[in-house]
Amino acid sequence: MPVVDIARGLAASGRGGEAARLLGRALDAEPGHARAAGLLAELALERGGLDEAVGLAERALAAAPDDALLLPLYRAIGLTLFHQWFWEDALPWLERAVALEPWDMALAECLDHARPRDYLAPEVLDPLLGRVLRRYSPREGRAYIYVIDIVGTCNLRCPTCPVGNSPLGARPRGMMTLDVFRKVVEKIGNESPSPRPHVNLFNWGEPLLHPQLPAFLRVLRDAGMASHLSSNLNIRRGLEAMVRANPDSLKISLSGFTAETYGRSHVGGDLDRVRANMIALREAMDRHGATTRVWVSHHLYRHNAHEAEAVRAFCASLRFEYQPIQAFYMPLERVADFLDGKPNPGDSGIVASLLNDPVETNRLIAARRGGGFDCELRFNQTVINHDGTVALCCSVYDQPNMLGLSFLETSHAEIEAAKYGHKFCGTCMGKNLHYTRPELRPA
Repeated sequence: MPVVDIARGLAASGRGGEAARLLGRALDAEPGHARAAGLLAELALERGGLDEAVGLAERALAAAPDDALLLPLYRAIGLTLFHQWFWEDALPWLERAVALEPWDMALAECLDHARPRDYLAPEVLDPLLGRVLRRYSPREGRAYIYVIDIVGTCNLRCPTCPVGNSPLGARPRGMMTLDVFRKVVEKIGNESPSPRPHVNLFNWGEPLLHPQLPAFLRVLRDAGMASHLSSNLNIRRGLEAMVRANPDSLKISLSGFTAETYGRSHVGGDLDRVRANMIALREAMDRHGATTRVWVSHHLYRHNAHEAEAVRAFCASLRFEYQPIQAFYMPLERVADFLDGKPNPGDSGIVASLLNDPVETNRLIAARRGGGFDCELRFNQTVINHDGTVALCCSVYDQPNMLGLSFLETSHAEIEAAKYGHKFCGTCMGKNLHYTRPELRPA
């Protein structure tokens, strides 16, 4: 039997290590053995060796570019890199895969996500660092994002959120008026970098607290802008009216499936009310034919990870998307303090319940970065507080990190210049806390 067939049989029977060694010897004897390199690339992908898989696939396809048995590598490499967030590395593989399979809409969707946005300059001079940083395709959306905190507070006091772990009075609280919102949306329409921006009606606040939320959603719809909500869903008031207004998406934040686990990380919340509201939400959506994409962000901690399958099943029963996510600690000011060895007494000990230690996580993230890329939260986002002022980004909370600018009275260019000149960006980037793309490197 050909060596590749033997190796494939070994891998299929769970003997991947033996298969890899056999293929390695074949390549040593015949460096141009394209199919041996191709199967080795597949095996490397399966065990997470992305950099090795890319090198082997390039070697195989260079040796036999028209081998029909090797062409699926374009799709496999491209999709794996894409789903691991290495979009720029995935781009040439996805382009070739789409050329081979132009009927595959899911593949084409990934390619569209990975391509650079034409409304973004490819690079920018960072005045704090004194060097040029490269930009890339934003991970959070295919359009420019405006984050509008229409409610400047929340009904819960979650210990991983600044509303729960930061001192009271750290920033003003209140609700945006509908009149101000209309003016904000009009200005967005006149100066947004992308034609149809995404608008999040939340940051640290709970948007369902606003009694005029449906009117806000209608303003966005009339302006042709996508609307997005995030809620802890502890509020029943206004749920039906919100459904009728049909926002583009609604994220439900959930952190447990028993009163004990939920109450530890969603402090002040009522799990029974949340579950009842989720059922009521589905019933209202069915009654009104709502097309809102509803997805449940299940925050996983050490104390609730065992409940993941129960939450997944509940979401499936309601036809809501389920997306588990490892819980993380915010805001950036508190994380920076933590990295400096200054624990926050307001976190109620929740850091010990995170699945990953923040210091170790920061070290691993830093190892995947080369330092030459800009922060997406600067170049593809503007954050507007309930009072119409502008924040540095969506991940900060303390008053010193508000820009002191009125959105309605300040141009987009002036806001961007103020962000790039703010000293906390230097602190954030110096600690590798900024939101940027990873770089593919050898394991």
